[in-house]
Amino acid sequence: MAEIEHVLVTGASGKLGGPLCEALVAAGYHVLAIRHRNPVDVAGVEEVQVDLADPEAVEALVGRCDAVFHLATAKEDRRAVIDLSARGTFNLLDAGMRTGRLKRFILVSGDAVNGIYFRTFSEPIREDSPLTAYPGYYPLSKVIEEVMTTTFYYQAGLPTVILRMSWIHAEDDILNHLTVAGEQFGVPVWADLMTSEQKQRYSGGRDAAVAIRHPDGRPMYRHIVALEDCVQACLLALSKPGIEGQTYMIAMNDPFCYPEAAQHLAQKLGIDLIELVDPVGQDFCIDITKAKYQLGYRPKYDIFGLIDHAIEFRRSGQPRRKRSGYRG
Repeated sequence: MAEIEHVLVTGASGKLGGPLCEALVAAGYHVLAIRHRNPVDVAGVEEVQVDLADPEAVEALVGRCDAVFHLATAKEDRRAVIDLSARGTFNLLDAGMRTGRLKRFILVSGDAVNGIYFRTFSEPIREDSPLTAYPGYYPLSKVIEEVMTTTFYYQAGLPTVILRMSWIHAEDDILNHLTVAGEQFGVPVWADLMTSEQKQRYSGGRDAAVAIRHPDGRPMYRHIVALEDCVQACLLALSKPGIEGQTYMIAMNDPFCYPEAAQHLAQKLGIDLIELVDPVGQDFCIDITKAKYQLGYRPKYDIFGLIDHAIEFRRSGQPRRKRSGYRG
């Protein structure tokens, strides 16, 4: 693969976008970043504000670059699904085809396309698993983006790669997800599962780590991924030759067990442990064998390391990075 020097990043002010831009600059790439609501604010990055629905503006940017990371997403904004995910993704791919300059187009997708948490799985989720997205505009948008990206590879030979990320956790996200006090992060919403007595007990800021079980008493298992490991996967996908047209599942090595994670967190923070029953959530496991074998992807964090890292971040007093749009 010819050398890549200039990289365009869409969604550069998002949760993954900023850290990815930092890593790209550190690796010696010239980064052209499209900002959304917030500045990217990364030293060495050239920021632009462009509407991805504008084909001429998009083609001008793509014509300056050797590679594209498409991170911009509509999340649960129904008005943005067509302009951003459909028209915006088309404009980027079409510009890549028309300019003929791109050596790599990397779409960052998500396991929402497989319907994780809501669907029942009898085996690990792989790259060729059905696109059975759960209800919502975000999963729909990712299916649209994946199908369009894959089609441009087959129709036009565009050198595309899809990274299908699991739920990304940065900073102290996992603490917000696994505890009842403070900012709620993700689903399920603990208040919806708590009894009136439990709500009263923890209404004054008292905290507890949440151990989720199924209605039959089995512990719930879920797969997620650390932000740092997503950045690792992105850099590998940019530099690895011979992977055009491929999709890769990106997650931790193993799904985590909620009761085990809650026990670890409760001991670390000296807080209560509360058991809740989730009648909706389904266990799932992501198979990352292909990413390990072909990309050389090696996740740094398991659930316990992620929790410890989040505790260190919170205790350090560092400010959280501003994130554009939907929180999740």
